Amino acid sequence: MPTPPKTLENIKKHLTNAERAARQQAEGEVTRHYRPQLRCPKWLDVDARQIFEETKKRLKGLQLLDNSDVEMLGIYSDAVAKYQAASKWLTVVDDQGVLNFTEEDVKACQSWARLVASYAEKLGLTPTARARLAKRKAEREPADPLEQLLDMDEVTDFVNNGNEQ
Repeated sequence: MPTPPKTLENIKKHLTNAERAARQQAEGEVTRHYRPQLRCPKWLDVDARQIFEETKKRLKGLQLLDNSDVEMLGIYSDAVAKYQAASKWLTVVDDQGVLNFTEEDVKACQSWARLVASYAEKLGLTPTARARLAKRKAEREPADPLEQLLDMDEVTDFVNNGNEQ
């Protein structure tokens, strides 16, 4: 069973109010306020187009992908279609009931599987990738309003000058 995404609701460790507010804001920023038009690239074959449309439907509610992600989603869809074809080839049986595949066929299938997993991670299609996006946004937020007012170099100079006598 995959690891559930770490959202604010299921984080068990203690968070300060500032960390909690930053995480909540970051999770809210991951959602989009407009509807992008994700059009299937023309260079995809029929199987990849079907995967593109299915993936687009599944991701519709997440509001994660944007128009700039169409090519990346197209490459992902193409890789999934090629993985499926390679996987089907591994199950083809001849007249005597013997599987007809070589070691190269297995390696090609494994290669397509790795590529699919890589693009899924890059597109935010995995639960951990989506949670990581929200976490990064929360960590980028300044933890202390005083840090916004003071330049850290000035604080370092003040501390160092105060210790020197």
